[in-house]
Amino acid sequence: MSRRRLLGAVALLAVLCAGLLAGLGTGVSATAGTRTTPALVATATRGTTTTSTLTQPKVTALPTTTTTPSSAQPGYKRPTIVVGDMNTPEQFVLGALYQIALSNAGYTVDITRNIGAYYIAQQALKTGSLDIYPDYLDSNLLPSWDRTVARFTRHFGSVSEAYAAGRLYAKRRGFELLPPTPGSDTLGLAVTSQFARENHVTSMAQLASVPLLTFGMPLGFGGLWRAEKAYKFEAGSVQYGATGDQYSALHTGSVQVAYADSTDPQLGEPAYVLLADPKHVYGFGNIVPVTTPKVVRAEGPAFLRIINRVDALLTTRALRGLNAEVQLMGRDQDAVAVQFLQGNGLLPPVAYQVVPSG
Repeated sequence: MSRRRLLGAVALLAVLCAGLLAGLGTGVSATAGTRTTPALVATATRGTTTTSTLTQPKVTALPTTTTTPSSAQPGYKRPTIVVGDMNTPEQFVLGALYQIALSNAGYTVDITRNIGAYYIAQQALKTGSLDIYPDYLDSNLLPSWDRTVARFTRHFGSVSEAYAAGRLYAKRRGFELLPPTPGSDTLGLAVTSQFARENHVTSMAQLASVPLLTFGMPLGFGGLWRAEKAYKFEAGSVQYGATGDQYSALHTGSVQVAYADSTDPQLGEPAYVLLADPKHVYGFGNIVPVTTPKVVRAEGPAFLRIINRVDALLTTRALRGLNAEVQLMGRDQDAVAVQFLQGNGLLPPVAYQVVPSG
């Protein structure tokens, strides 16, 4: 369809761009995954954004026009890249971000959902049936590169220290661990904003000043003692429930402190606060893509440059926003990835078109 200039463009574009940049407001299965080859971003038609007001016509954000890779693009005639992700909504978004960004540079990209347990993923990298997947750096009690793959048991004092150890382990075994994202996905403790304000609590270290608190923990969770020991507080009682129910328990007041994941979409809302963990008793959960030197050589310098540009955008706030779009708003991860990349200049800007009213 042809494009037309809109009256009142500034106001409308502001509304639409808010949706594009919403992400900035912001597990592993034991079976091998199934490879799929979804359409490139250029042919995606899902997740178009439509808005209208009482005084303005309806406007639709159009998908990118289909293009054929050209010899001028860095990925032209490079080997097909197989991107893998683990079986979680956040991983699906990460896989979509890598696939779409690489495809836009002319690479041919396949994606494998649910790459399987760690030993399966490592074997797939070695055999070449998988080329890259996003892992997590160092996180106590959650699957991570340093703890689960390298089996480090020592405490790391910083992200750089954890990354240096993980990268050295990777290099010695024929892998390449790419630089970590600024944002992290790790365990933590959350409270309501009202509780934090009334009790002057913004850190785990301040919990000792508020006695007899009820903590909400998932069934089978045994990691609360780490925070209690490090910050010298003691839970008054513990209420166990299903993972995901802790925010409703906080909201109703049946618990005052609850288990949380640092990239939970609910933490992007003003109603909840993730308590600071200055001693990092639950480790670091920065995302670190895993690949091999062979893939890096075959795909050329643009391959690393694109992955690193995407990862540089992934702050904890951005990850919460992306997760919120998929998990709370029910949007398709490919559409969310397209809009995030467009809003941050990694894809061509979105086109707009007037949709006639009934």
